[in-house]
Amino acid sequence: MPTSDASARWTPDGMELGTAAAAARGVSRRLPTSGRPGSIIPVPADPPTHRPSESVPERARAYFEAFAADYDAAATEAGWEPNELLAGALADVGPVRTALDLACGTGSTLAVVRRAFPDAGLTGVDLAGGMLERARATLPDARHVHQDIADFAAAGARAGERFDLVTCIGGLEFTEDLPGVLEDVRRLVRPGGHLVITYEPVVLGWEPQALRAETNLGSNGLGLTTIRWEPGEVTAGFAGWREVSNRLVVAYQRDGLPTIYGWLQYQRPA
Repeated sequence: MPTSDASARWTPDGMELGTAAAAARGVSRRLPTSGRPGSIIPVPADPPTHRPSESVPERARAYFEAFAADYDAAATEAGWEPNELLAGALADVGPVRTALDLACGTGSTLAVVRRAFPDAGLTGVDLAGGMLERARATLPDARHVHQDIADFAAAGARAGERFDLVTCIGGLEFTEDLPGVLEDVRRLVRPGGHLVITYEPVVLGWEPQALRAETNLGSNGLGLTTIRWEPGEVTAGFAGWREVSNRLVVAYQRDGLPTIYGWLQYQRPA
């Protein structure tokens, strides 16, 4: 699918997809509203599954641990677009000898990177062990790290670990201090290397993503909290980097409505 099919721009009247075909395709792809993990409903105030002492990443870990076996099928059903977008973005990137995927989940993003750069050394990091096991089965020759992505980025930055390509697709919305995490993530990119990330933006006038933070309850009985950011908060630390792409994209359908991601690609100065 061409990258432009999933692009979106916002007008006072709402969302306009890049093509009519994308809009037609989108309405037929959704996660079900009941009966399987991944289905979501708003969480009422102080639900029993939402413990105030739980951090946002820990809540995401528990949710995706329970969701791991069904995740890939649900993502396909929801019309997950970022892998197609990434494949197109990587066409102009290289050479890549080492690549890191943060919040790698079941390994679908790493698989895209593997197809683009067959000889690259791959590292995937995820906090949910069940998701990581599926990634290990998909790409057994990759390095798999069971760790919170913020902790990995901080430790890697201190240790001087560097990669030609760093990606984080569909994971940063579970980060409570995204600007702070990105400070360390940027340091993981080798000079001349590329960084491709997504985040969930606050979208005024679009009710499903108008709130800064929102907790939904999955049919697995677990709450999942999403943190959204203003675009300027995310891009503020990239002064001096070459901006390759900065746009909004339709990532997938959630309960029949499009979920919008901010899509960023930068190249670090050589």
